[in-house]
Amino acid sequence: TKVSRSLINNVHFDIVGFVVNEMAYAISRWIEGELINGTVGKVTGLSTLSNSITTQSETSIVADDVVKLHDSIKDQFQRNAIWIMSPETRTTLRTLKSTTGYYLLNDDISTPFGTSLLGKPVYVSDNMPNIAAGNKVIYYGDMHGLATKFNEDINIEVLRERYADEHAYGVIGWLEFDSKVIDEQQIAVMTMASE
Repeated sequence: TKVSRSLINNVHFDIVGFVVNEMAYAISRWIEGELINGTVGKVTGLSTLSNSITTQSETSIVADDVVKLHDSIKDQFQRNAIWIMSPETRTTLRTLKSTTGYYLLNDDISTPFGTSLLGKPVYVSDNMPNIAAGNKVIYYGDMHGLATKFNEDINIEVLRERYADEHAYGVIGWLEFDSKVIDEQQIAVMTMASE
């Protein structure tokens, strides 16, 4: 982040609080993206899962696909299981009904973000791909099966000299971490069918 010295000197604006919040948000989004999608040769994340079910269609999800994904996790790992999907996928699932006519995705004030699917909390992430042929669109399971290791805490540094000619400071953040699925029995992925 580059911050103007004039803005810093403006006593009517809490620039320090603003920059701290923006940096924290950007870092958390980046970590989330790495845990979900990984980076080849660096962080493997959830995208390397082989415990997978494939949907019946390239462009839609049916209730049977959701039940198969749910049941691909053994009962002993169901207690802490959660769903992770994109906001668009969650909207699609809101219309799915069981064979008896009940909606599968329910509003549930007892869950962290207010919705549950087959009794488990639903988390949404903009880092998740939307429904399209070949995409990995839903992760389900106990996320303790994904190990993370932080080799270096988040370090924030202020660069005073680098932007001096622009009458500004730079603020940069660094961290080092790794992630890998350590127990494929605990987590599964729904992959959309492809041609």
